[in-house]
Amino acid sequence: MWKSPQNQCFSLLTFLIIAFFLQAHPCFAAFTIDDEKNLGREFYEKLDSNNLLLKHKRLNDYVATVGRLILSKSNQAPFDYTFSIFDSAAINAFATPGGYIYVNRGLISEVENEAQLAGVLAHEIAHANARHIASMIEKSRKLNIAALIGLLAGAFLGGGTDAGAAVAAFSIAGVSAVSLKYSRDHEEEADRLGMTYLVSAGYYPESMVEFLKIMKQYEFVSRSIPSYLLTHPGTEDRIFYLDGLISSRYPISGASDIVGSFIRMQSLIPMDVLQLRKRLVRLDAMRRKDPNNPDLLFAQALAYEQLGQTQPAMDLLKKGLQVAPNDQDLSARAGLLALKTGNPEQARKYLQTAHRNNSTDSELTFALGQANFALASYEKALELYRSLQYRANAPSDLDYHLALAYGKLDRWGEAHYHFGLHFQSQNKLESALSHYRRALTYYPAGSPRAEAIEQAIHELSLGKPSRFGEPARR
Repeated sequence: MWKSPQNQCFSLLTFLIIAFFLQAHPCFAAFTIDDEKNLGREFYEKLDSNNLLLKHKRLNDYVATVGRLILSKSNQAPFDYTFSIFDSAAINAFATPGGYIYVNRGLISEVENEAQLAGVLAHEIAHANARHIASMIEKSRKLNIAALIGLLAGAFLGGGTDAGAAVAAFSIAGVSAVSLKYSRDHEEEADRLGMTYLVSAGYYPESMVEFLKIMKQYEFVSRSIPSYLLTHPGTEDRIFYLDGLISSRYPISGASDIVGSFIRMQSLIPMDVLQLRKRLVRLDAMRRKDPNNPDLLFAQALAYEQLGQTQPAMDLLKKGLQVAPNDQDLSARAGLLALKTGNPEQARKYLQTAHRNNSTDSELTFALGQANFALASYEKALELYRSLQYRANAPSDLDYHLALAYGKLDRWGEAHYHFGLHFQSQNKLESALSHYRRALTYYPAGSPRAEAIEQAIHELSLGKPSRFGEPARR
């Protein structure tokens, strides 16, 4: 039976959680620091190996930077903290044992500024520093495997979909005693400690309350309660408590952005069409107040581009570059968009600016090579392509583009050689063999490349699994 992506995610996560905990002890009499570290690490590795974490280096670095800023102002538990983005549209964040902090991409999309995100992270760091989950496991000796599965499944999936709501309901039903204690004691402590961390880091204290109020709004516009309210219950009490804490202990101002460029970072979160349209409405309202803000111009341009509206996207990027001509993101995005819409001359101009500031960016390097190739600057294109050959994140079709560039320069041995590499990577072995044999005619017998190609031809002729690649690139 076909399953929706949400149900597939639910099934996979449930399987992973069950599989992990069935290997654990039925209950924990004493849950030590080492137990926490091991449990948290194994859980993280299972999520990571099953591609359930968002792989976006810039976004992850940003969240980790905000998290470490908060952490530096805390009484840190003896953990090596890890900050990750859980690849789910549900609005949630959670801490697992051992200092592993997760924030859903859906939550990042909904907060309004960096300080609100920092407030969420501060609350989760407080849970981890206070070892709340460890305390629940340690003191509740009757907390069996099924209860642990329910607790963590609810934390991961929460509300937002029928499947998620069902898991959350199971979680609450299965560990009601733990949930009640968590909401009354641990939540208050996490809010109190988290507020201290947040203000000490320099953020404005009201941001934590603002986020809770955003979550409360979802109860009135959606049938499903946001998962953050399920995994962190008692929202009204928390708002009341935090308001009192702010007025009595933190009647001070603070920053909404410290690391900076939150709106720009937020725009990098993957969104569907409805979310993009909603985002454009919000960005348009923000730009009416601050029409020349480069972050807003970049974010709005990216949303238009993702909706396929390339002209308004380019207009916004150009406006942004008038305001901030050295802006790396604006130059790069304008260049990539110009290349995509068939304007290589304009693309090269923008990409050269971006590449000068960040020559290690493989996407920029490859795009600049493509722009030069389209403008018949084959030597420059080849130079750029060759610089990518040994990078771990090189484009998968790099050899194809190298072959084209070599061909344009009448270097046919290299052209056929790289066509061979390309077709071999595509498992088109007959085509690979044909190009290798033709390439071999251009190299002197006994040369390193000729010997490597002969070995590859021999192995491919025998139908052996491909192991040819880097050694033959000498």
